[in-house]
Amino acid sequence: MSPAGPAAKSGKLKIGDKILSINDIQLDGMSHDEVVQLLKKPGTIKLAVSQGEDTRVSVSGRTSRQVSTDMSQEYAELMAQDNVFQEAMAPDEGPPPQCKTLHLNKGPDGLGFSIVGGHGSPHGDLPIYVKNVFAKGAAADEGSLKRGDQIISVNGQSLEGCTHDEAVSILKNARGAVTMTVLTS
Repeated sequence: MSPAGPAAKSGKLKIGDKILSINDIQLDGMSHDEVVQLLKKPGTIKLAVSQGEDTRVSVSGRTSRQVSTDMSQEYAELMAQDNVFQEAMAPDEGPPPQCKTLHLNKGPDGLGFSIVGGHGSPHGDLPIYVKNVFAKGAAADEGSLKRGDQIISVNGQSLEGCTHDEAVSILKNARGAVTMTVLTS
C-alpha cells in the first residue's frame, strides 16, 4: 500500500491517524457517510490529524482518484471491519511498499487467491487487494503473493478504477501464464 496523494507524500498521514477536521469542518458527531462526502469533494482538501497524543499541523493537497491514494478513514474502517491486512496496516513497521512483477502459471486449481476492494464499493473507491492466498493454486506455487498486496495490473491490464466484479472477471479470464504487477509491503 503506497499512497501517492499529497498527504502521503508529506509523510504526515498514516494508517491509524485520526482525522479531526476536513477543510476546517470539525468531524465530531458526524456520521461516516458525512465524512466520506467531505473527503470525496473535488478540489483542495485540508486535514487536521491526530497522531497518538499529538495533533499535527494540517496537511493540504488536491484530491486524486489514483489507485493508491485512498488512505481515508473509510479505507481503514473497511479493512478493520473485514479484519483484513492487519499486519500491513501497522504504522511505521517494516520496509516501504515495493512494486514487483509476479509470474503465475494458472492451472486446474486456478490463481489461488481472493480479492477485496474495487471502484464503487459501499466503502468508497478502493484499489484491489489480495484478501486471502489459498493453500492450492498458482499463487501458493509461486510463493510470494500475500494477504494485503495491492494488485496493480494483470497481463498488462490496469485494475485502476475497476469494480470488484470487473477485477474478478479479469482474473478469472486470465489463462496459462499470468503476469501480475503488485504493490507489496
